[in-house]
Amino acid sequence: METIVKFLITISIIGLIGYSVIGTDGKVDAIKSKAPYEIKKRGWKILRYEGFQYGSWGEHGGKVWYHVADTLNPSIQYRVFITMWNNELQYHYGSPEVLQRIEVDYQK
Repeated sequence: METIVKFLITISIIGLIGYSVIGTDGKVDAIKSKAPYEIKKRGWKILRYEGFQYGSWGEHGGKVWYHVADTLNPSIQYRVFITMWNNELQYHYGSPEVLQRIEVDYQK
């Protein structure tokens, strides 16, 4: 009996360490399928998909990274990662990247 308890504790510890280090990507496909529509509803357009990252304790199921731009002012862009919590997309992003470009209209 004591051997079985030690074995179960050892397996549990190995599982917790493995999950903490490696994590899971269990929700990445769901995030990728919902994100384009939800991003458009936020007033952004996707410039590019930047990949995904395994998630563990804070971001169970993984993160999906996008580079997006504001639809009204495309020079305002964000690098955003999206996680899913209780079937709801959660957006994480910092300050906008503002492009310093001069727009020139050339007319003949």
